[in-house]
Amino acid sequence: MFDMVKIGRNIAKMRKEKGMTQMEMADKMGVSYQAVSNWERGETMPDISKLPELAEIFEVSIDHILENQKGSSIVHTFVHHNTSEFLKNNEVTVEDFSAIAPILKAEQADEVFEHIKTKFKIQDMIALAPFVSTELIDECARTAFVGEGIDELKHLAPFMSDEAIDECARKSFETEGIESLKHLAPFMSDEAIDECARKSFEVEGIESLKHLAPFMSDEAIEECARKSFETEGIESLKHLAPFMSSEAIEECARNAFEAGGIHSLRPLAPFLNQGVIEKWIRAGIEQTS
Repeated sequence: MFDMVKIGRNIAKMRKEKGMTQMEMADKMGVSYQAVSNWERGETMPDISKLPELAEIFEVSIDHILENQKGSSIVHTFVHHNTSEFLKNNEVTVEDFSAIAPILKAEQADEVFEHIKTKFKIQDMIALAPFVSTELIDECARTAFVGEGIDELKHLAPFMSDEAIDECARKSFETEGIESLKHLAPFMSDEAIDECARKSFEVEGIESLKHLAPFMSDEAIEECARKSFETEGIESLKHLAPFMSSEAIEECARNAFEAGGIHSLRPLAPFLNQGVIEKWIRAGIEQTS
């Protein structure tokens, strides 16, 4: 990768040598002064279409702006030649692409990636994901999922489409079970999460939901909790209780108290309002006196 801090300092140095302010340089290039400021602080880099303008303003070569770092010669070629033509006649490695990706236009990055994607491992894709289109990321993710399984997608997930994430998650759930979704759950849609959770609950019971519970909808959590309470009792709710609404917890606790007394509340006691428990106790004493 380019050392953006070094390049930023280089741009700032050359701008000052020309006696220009950041605002004056920004006006010349048709960008905001914040963009120029970000370049000079090393937070971003000028995209490839701006490099010829910078070179002209500073009266230097593009290689000089990029401090002749690895990838600068390829960038120079991309600026002055058709990308497709260059890719036909030149070898571009994964390492080369990693170096130039941050300053390529989106369509150029996709074109280069499409040309060399068979050389990529999923670990390479993680670093390049911010520069490549979602469509290509989804394609790579699906291929990795088929070959390596869902765990390979945990780093790519923030860059995948919702559709691709849910598709892979549902397939993994069907073959590997709900445990396999724990890394992908934060990126799945509510609909897919609830669908898998309900299916798992029906087959494996409420214990199986402990990894998905933080991501389930309130409606799905309470539906499963009430069913589990009816068939397994209040003890079965201990893993889901932190994610249930206070109303649902009180409803189940009240039913348990009426059927089994104060001792039956032990599994849910940490989640109950002390005043509510005391009220039930007083009501029970009054009924028996």
